[in-house]
Amino acid sequence: MVIKNLIGALGALRAGKRVVVDLMDYWHCNKPYVVFNSLDFYILWRARCVIAWSKAIAGFMRRYLGRRCVAYLPFGVNLALADPLKVGNIFFERFPELSSYVIVGYSGGGEPYHGIDTLMYAFSLLERRRRDVFLVVQTWGGSDRILMLTKRLGLKRVAVLPPAPVFNDPLRLSFLRASSVLVNTASKVPGIYLAERTTTYWYMSAGRPIVAEATPGVRGVLKHGLSALFVPLGDVKSLAKAIEEVIDDSSLARRLGDNARRLAEEEYNWGGKLGRRARVLFSSLFE
Repeated sequence: MVIKNLIGALGALRAGKRVVVDLMDYWHCNKPYVVFNSLDFYILWRARCVIAWSKAIAGFMRRYLGRRCVAYLPFGVNLALADPLKVGNIFFERFPELSSYVIVGYSGGGEPYHGIDTLMYAFSLLERRRRDVFLVVQTWGGSDRILMLTKRLGLKRVAVLPPAPVFNDPLRLSFLRASSVLVNTASKVPGIYLAERTTTYWYMSAGRPIVAEATPGVRGVLKHGLSALFVPLGDVKSLAKAIEEVIDDSSLARRLGDNARRLAEEEYNWGGKLGRRARVLFSSLFE
């Protein structure tokens, strides 16, 4: 079960069921706090295992639950169902006027707790310095705020794509592949700060260089200088500088993108190692 609250797990325990608690949605992204009450603790303690979708959250739960079973099972990607490298140039066919620009791409939530403000301010610095950049944003929510920031900052080269109707929407996959650099923002809200956001894995699968605000969640997957460039959380000038560094250094961009893609294929693909890992985990829990 994916848990929004633990009452369902309590009912299953009282019915004599073996319960595995999946913490994927336990922390809502917009809550600036994490709270466990005594009932939560009782259920988590009695569960056969607690699954965390980030190394940071798994570490937190191990400290909280002591020797009880806590398993780390990342979100990952399924490259058989959604692979940005297997779609055509749909993005530039739809938006030919952008083909002459360097695309700075962002895919994810558009609210302040997703860290989008930092990217918008960083791009305002880039836009003043160079005329070859264009920020393209695709978000499932918060586009009104992005448009507001665009107007407030006087940005001229920003495009907001409509939300993807399905997770493997070809336009979305093509957009990720077409980006010259992909930016992974964050905040101190626990649901973002500790999470290995799904955005991270989509970026990796596109094989494009990633610039990421450094958080425990991001550091659980990516390595600075190897599969991404990290910048301090909330540092607008550092973010703008890192984006520009990737744009201007083609060998760095290629190395970061290739390493990120290889990591997605080898470690975080449900059609490969990650899928086998999950089957072994659940077999051990319920045999």
